[in-house]
Amino acid sequence: MKIKVPFRGILHNASIRIRITVSMSALIGIAMTILGIVIFTVSKKMMEYNYKVSHIHDLQVSCNIIDLQLNSIVDLSRTLLTNDEFKKIMEEEKSSSPYFSSFSSLKIDDQLRRLLSLNLFIQTVFVVNTCGKVKYYTKLSNISGKMSRYYQQPFLKQEKWIQTADKTKGKEIFYGYNILYKDDSTISLVKTLINPQNGTRFGYLVLLIKKNILKIAVGNPAGDYAAGHYFVVDRNPDTIPQDLPGTLVYSSDPAETGYRIFSSYISRPEHSPYLFSVQKNETGNWEIVNAIRTSEVQRDSLFIGLTAVAAGAIMMGILLFLTRRIAARISRPLEQLEKTIRDVGEGNYKVETVFDTTEIGCIGTQFKNMVNNNLDLHEKLLKAEIKERESALLLLQSQINPHFLYNTLDSLYFMAVIKKAYDIADMVQALSDIFKQSLNNGSKLISVRDEIEKILAYMKIQNFRYHDRFALTIDIDEPLMDKKILSFILQPIVENAVYHGLEPKIGKGKLSITGSVVKNTMTFIIRDDGVGLEDLSKIDSGYGIRNIRERIKLYYGELFGIRFESTPAKGTTVTIRLPLYEESA
Repeated sequence: MKIKVPFRGILHNASIRIRITVSMSALIGIAMTILGIVIFTVSKKMMEYNYKVSHIHDLQVSCNIIDLQLNSIVDLSRTLLTNDEFKKIMEEEKSSSPYFSSFSSLKIDDQLRRLLSLNLFIQTVFVVNTCGKVKYYTKLSNISGKMSRYYQQPFLKQEKWIQTADKTKGKEIFYGYNILYKDDSTISLVKTLINPQNGTRFGYLVLLIKKNILKIAVGNPAGDYAAGHYFVVDRNPDTIPQDLPGTLVYSSDPAETGYRIFSSYISRPEHSPYLFSVQKNETGNWEIVNAIRTSEVQRDSLFIGLTAVAAGAIMMGILLFLTRRIAARISRPLEQLEKTIRDVGEGNYKVETVFDTTEIGCIGTQFKNMVNNNLDLHEKLLKAEIKERESALLLLQSQINPHFLYNTLDSLYFMAVIKKAYDIADMVQALSDIFKQSLNNGSKLISVRDEIEKILAYMKIQNFRYHDRFALTIDIDEPLMDKKILSFILQPIVENAVYHGLEPKIGKGKLSITGSVVKNTMTFIIRDDGVGLEDLSKIDSGYGIRNIRERIKLYYGELFGIRFESTPAKGTTVTIRLPLYEESA
């Protein structure tokens, strides 16, 4: 089934300018529609994100304040563990009665009263030793009936908070509600009392703390939003009632509203009409939550969406006008590009046409550069191939001559030994070694070790000639000795240093060769203290150095090569850089 495109016949016969105008108009309409939707969606998400980010700092400050308040109470509760008199009474009162003796009761009252007086938010202090003896001290006057059940029957093994406290081994636990009796105005701190001297448990401590301590930290800073709401949630399975996903510890709104928001946060927050920002409080192991109606955060999204539509309509009109102008400019360089491509197809590979800077002009310029670069590359490849063949031919020639001389020198060596001319025999042997290394079994690569042996033989001959005028030192890293390099790289440089640097010098001369590996690059430095060079540009005038330079670039690439540094009357330094990799000839 074919899909019919409206005005297909008209566009088929229309000019490029009309095609571009109609096509771009349709694309602009689609683009502006998508842009409006995207702007509306992104602005809505960004508002939600910015609200969360802006309130994270407030929540962090609230968490820090809660930590300071709760930690001060924790530190206060731990003072009982350092009170020897209190510990002694709690450990020694072991009768079956739920009451402490009169004397002990007075002493404990003093300690609990002191503890209560040191913090305004502590409402009640409750202690019980391991035998079930109970004592509490409170700022209230009407809770004796609520506390009476702790004096009537043993409860140590029945209360879940006692079991939880035993698991923590003395660490303080905070409950988001009153664990002793029903009361919506307090939270609880529970702690197992453990003697720090012997590690034995001697009782339990419960502090009932006013929830106003959380109001000071959280409050109700709605900011620019009327529906801003803060609340504290406990989700610790050890400190919330069974079968509940969480406990509402504190709410900044009235109970009904706050509990409704809390329920939506606990059950399915992703489907809630509220947007939540959450920060974890470590001391109480609680979540500090800020809630705001999503509709209130997004109240500016509709305005942004309408503004985007209006701006899009205006922009579309402007773009349609510009589209007509651009289409006219595009059609002209298209014809120019077509003609250039046709000329290249007919065999005119040298493109000299000048294109403008439009998109089509850029394509034409790139096409022009590609054709001209291909032409230049073809010429360079031909030249490089010719040079490589010339270098190979010259190298072969240099190998053929030493082969003949090597066989002749062997005969001279044996004749010198027979006639006991040992100095001549040694010199002939050294020269023979040079030619033998030069042959290198026909390979263009040679090990650094063999190249050094060739240099040693060459210097031995020179010192025969010049009566030990030249001192040679070699310092090459041992792992580098077995690496392969191009043949006839180092030895010609040494030969050049002797003839042009050390030989013209009056007196003895020094020559050093060092080799090392730096960042996967082999670096050889050949340094002499000869007469030096006045003009480094003359170095490449001779065939030898130019041949080495070209062979390195042909074989290893443009990144590697040879560099000369020279100071008249002080000497010359040659640095050769080659890549470090294993390669067979």
